[in-house]
Amino acid sequence: MMEGKLKKSKGPNTHSVWWCYIVAILLILIYLLPIYIMLNLSFRTLQDLGTKLSLPAAWNFGNYVEVFKSGDLWLGFKNSIILVVETVTLEIVLSALAAYGLARSSGRLAESIRNINMGIMMIPSVALLVGTYGLMVKFHMTNTLYGLALLSAAGGIPGTMFMYVNFVVSIPTALDEAAAIDGAGVLRTFTQIIMPQLKAVTVTRIIMSATGCWNNYLMPMYLLQDKSKFTIILVIKSAFNRTNGVGNLPKACATCALGLLPVILLYLFLQKYIIEGQIDSSVK
Repeated sequence: MMEGKLKKSKGPNTHSVWWCYIVAILLILIYLLPIYIMLNLSFRTLQDLGTKLSLPAAWNFGNYVEVFKSGDLWLGFKNSIILVVETVTLEIVLSALAAYGLARSSGRLAESIRNINMGIMMIPSVALLVGTYGLMVKFHMTNTLYGLALLSAAGGIPGTMFMYVNFVVSIPTALDEAAAIDGAGVLRTFTQIIMPQLKAVTVTRIIMSATGCWNNYLMPMYLLQDKSKFTIILVIKSAFNRTNGVGNLPKACATCALGLLPVILLYLFLQKYIIEGQIDSSVK
């Protein structure tokens, strides 16, 4: 009987955690409210002046048709995709190589580099804006996607290196030694033995870097003045500022909804990899 009472007492008390569900529901509603308002306004007409929380008086799908016909949306998609591919490739390749060297090195120099890398992670990008812009102008990298990609990759490398180092140090060095005995060089050991074991953190960093690069607003706003180089975020900004010479909030909201759709789908389909990589990184 005592064992039965102990087992019963170990069960979760749902009545004591009811407030957790209420807080979770409130947080979900707070996060979904801006998305609801954006979608709600995107289906309205210019003459619909109802409150932002009420449904449209008449559903208007013409805003999305106009946005699809506009070349600005597709130009923004193309530029953003180019920027994301260049940034993610540079960030992952350089960070993984550097992290492997640091994780397999010992001594004060390697430790100092790791500490400096962590210190760089604490510096906000806004604090470097003036100096960064002056440097980009000096090297004629304004209004170029490759210049913005280099800058974005440089900003993400410290965090990516930190995560990679935590993973690589947990991989036994016996694998490196066995590969060396078989005649494999350092680069071959890294690409064929070490890198396949870093799948979780690699997928996580690809998703986080791609999302951050896609949603980046500050640096593109200052570095990309040429409309032909606008990313999707700058296209959305332009849509909210002016549409065909007059303000058109419903059409701007439709542009925003379509511009954010790839990021939302990315999170929905790959969220398990994000959670897995972040949990594994914290455990390492």
